[in-house]
Amino acid sequence: MRSFVLAFLAAVIGYSAWNNNLYLLGLAVLFPLLWAKAASRGAAGFVAFCYYAAAARGLVPGTQIFFGFFGPCVSMVLGFLFLVASSCILAMPWFLVWTRDTSPTAMAWRLPAAIILVSVPPVAFVGWANPISSAGVIFPGCRWYGLLAVVATMYLSLILKRPSHVLVLLGLCTLSACLSPDTPLPPEGWKGVDTHFGGLSGQGDFLRFYDQNQHMIRTAMDSKDSVFLLFPEAVAGRWNQTTAALWEEPSVHLVNQGVTLLFGTEFPIDEGVESERYDAVIVAVGSESGVLYRQRFPMPISMWRPFSARSARIHWLDPGVFILHGRRVAALVCYEQVLTWPVLISMIHRPEIILAPANAWWSRNTSILGIQHTVLAAWGRLFPIPVITAFNY
Repeated sequence: MRSFVLAFLAAVIGYSAWNNNLYLLGLAVLFPLLWAKAASRGAAGFVAFCYYAAAARGLVPGTQIFFGFFGPCVSMVLGFLFLVASSCILAMPWFLVWTRDTSPTAMAWRLPAAIILVSVPPVAFVGWANPISSAGVIFPGCRWYGLLAVVATMYLSLILKRPSHVLVLLGLCTLSACLSPDTPLPPEGWKGVDTHFGGLSGQGDFLRFYDQNQHMIRTAMDSKDSVFLLFPEAVAGRWNQTTAALWEEPSVHLVNQGVTLLFGTEFPIDEGVESERYDAVIVAVGSESGVLYRQRFPMPISMWRPFSARSARIHWLDPGVFILHGRRVAALVCYEQVLTWPVLISMIHRPEIILAPANAWWSRNTSILGIQHTVLAAWGRLFPIPVITAFNY
């Protein structure tokens, strides 16, 4: 009975912490406490599974939309399979390091070990709902020390024997979250542009991508007070000679206006060849030009298919930071926004701005969209760095 109560509470925390409310993200700090209280290793793994499954609940309806061409039944089953498989992978480290011994010495290495295992590859390929993301809520502005502090907070909650002491600790965390500043504002002239292009139907839909490129061109030409305009992921379609030619004349006007346009596109690995393998990139047109960023973690199955002829490449060791008009800029594209590894790698290089383009046409009516915005705001508060978003709906 105790195991089911703990699993239920873990699911409640996973559901409540991972949504569109930034302050509720702080509840994630309680998850390790429930895990440590489990009566057995299997129960501890089940507690972790329920936490991650509740956090990833948006996978089922999102998969039904994204893979809707399979039909409602098949796509729903596929969504449940993704949910169960990813939750099992993320629960495995917590299962492996659990022990009945809750002494300070035992927890001093087991808790950090579990957090590290879910934060780095290979588990990090599905490493969402990481409890250390709550550092941005509880310890904003503390940068790397905030991550250490949130792990220390989890550790203290495990070793404190009196419930009153745990409540005092959580009360201090709540007070810190309520008195903390918001995410810094973007620099003047830096702007993200949301679009409503809907689902991207593939590289063969030339007319549709032509219209989308024309829409971005008109938006850039009409912009009077922006220096940098960020558009969502993949909205330009396949980058080839035709697409490049479409932007040649507008690029001259953008240079004269001192405007740089940033947008996502699929960039073939073999230039000039319609290769089936590609990089998901951010391209700059205008006063800055060229490929600035290659996506490090494309979405598994839908984009990254290591055993398929058509697949986005993965660049999981890249820093994800580039220089734009003298500023160090980090990019987190779509799926990368809910992971921990790409954020940590980028923060090592001390960026000044985070660019966060994404495609949300398949997740706009699920919890995933809110989670993306919440996690981005949390990282922006922690380090602290302004975050510029651009989502396609």
